[in-house]
Amino acid sequence: MTGATEVNRGSYVALLGLDGSGKSTIARGLTERLAARGHRPRLLRWRDIADQGDRTDFPYLSLRQLLMEGWRTRYGGATDAASLRVQHGPLVFEDFKRAGLDRGPASPADIHSSGVMASAVLEFTAELLIHAEILGGYLSNGETVVAESFGYKNIMKALRVAKDIPRGDVSPDFIARTSEFIADAYSSRFLQPDVGVLLKVAPEECHRRITTRRSGVGALEDLGFAGRAGRSSFIELQGALLAEYEQMAAGWGWHLVDLTDASAEEALDAVADVVMADLSSARSTADLRS
Repeated sequence: MTGATEVNRGSYVALLGLDGSGKSTIARGLTERLAARGHRPRLLRWRDIADQGDRTDFPYLSLRQLLMEGWRTRYGGATDAASLRVQHGPLVFEDFKRAGLDRGPASPADIHSSGVMASAVLEFTAELLIHAEILGGYLSNGETVVAESFGYKNIMKALRVAKDIPRGDVSPDFIARTSEFIADAYSSRFLQPDVGVLLKVAPEECHRRITTRRSGVGALEDLGFAGRAGRSSFIELQGALLAEYEQMAAGWGWHLVDLTDASAEEALDAVADVVMADLSSARSTADLRS
């Protein structure tokens, strides 16, 4: 690789945090600050990729189908309160999009752990395509890509919920082996960002923020899929995830920024400071090499 190629390559910044930790707000604010500092920022979100309905070339059509089927398989075999089968989402993606990409009920009955696991594996497949076919292009174009949520988060959350689902259609050993595979895959250079930031916010505070904004938590944000919905199950699930994220982030060499008592502006300031410092250091190193 020549020095000029290294200088022109962009950077990949990823945020990881619990549901309700402020990732989306911080990611949007961070892109604005990056632009003000002369970077060419690109906010990377699932929804934006799905919105590119005019793109039927690879991998866009495949990604839209994976998105829809990931949400559908999550509800495989489930019933609602009236014991009716949950047929989640239309069969055609455009109808699914017009419905607002509805994520479905938070506490369905008779969920199959195989369906939840399948949704996690489909999301991992989509992540592979995004990194290889979309993210790589942005970086080659010299853009600074900000992923509002590192893909590891949702996949591991689904796998953790799957092991608590009473219906034993998938063995705990298989779920554990799948979790180990995902953890190992996300530790590879291929999926790791140039700058990773773990947003540490207490589960109790995350629950307060979510329930202040809307009537309740969403699908897979608590253990409603395992028949244990409510604040205590949210804190149980999210607390276990936070401990796991901290362990993984430490092994990856990520920044950990404690935002539990921070205001929205203070949170953005703290994250922007560590990201800007890393990007400045990387740019200086690239300048020296060139």
